[in-house]
Amino acid sequence: MADEIRILGRLDPDSQLNLIVRLLEWTVEVLPSGARELLEGEGRGAVDAALDYVRAAAAGSPPDVELEEFEELEDQLSELADEVELQDLWQLFVALSDSVGVSAVDVTVDFTWTIMSACYDAIRDCEDLPELPLGTAEPVVLDVERANANCMRAIEYQKQLVRTAAQE
Repeated sequence: MADEIRILGRLDPDSQLNLIVRLLEWTVEVLPSGARELLEGEGRGAVDAALDYVRAAAAGSPPDVELEEFEELEDQLSELADEVELQDLWQLFVALSDSVGVSAVDVTVDFTWTIMSACYDAIRDCEDLPELPLGTAEPVVLDVERANANCMRAIEYQKQLVRTAAQE
């Protein structure tokens, strides 16, 4: 992904925020059915509200809401991230919470990369990958992840998303 990080550096903040919107939407859409079922109810409402705020910010018209409303949504996402039954989705909740209330002027390459990493981690965490002992060499961990079709799909999607954003 080193090439994609360099490409991100050439994107303006508006393009990066639009990329973040597409990535968050895609991540929610491709979650395994069991994980999507866990989002029903309060969780889905928080995810949808967060996506709406991020979409509005990317469109250049942040919603006309009080700071308190953003903070309440961030708190709700944080609480969801702490729920044991939703532990596989905690990275998604963190990515959404971090993105709520962010305008394009606040978006940096590091921020975009952080959101990309969290979205990948959410996909990875929903997979039934073998538990590796603490201290396992990074190449071994990466080999296990790359052997998983959904992890590879997430990696390829993110690479393509960055390349497409650079061409727009």
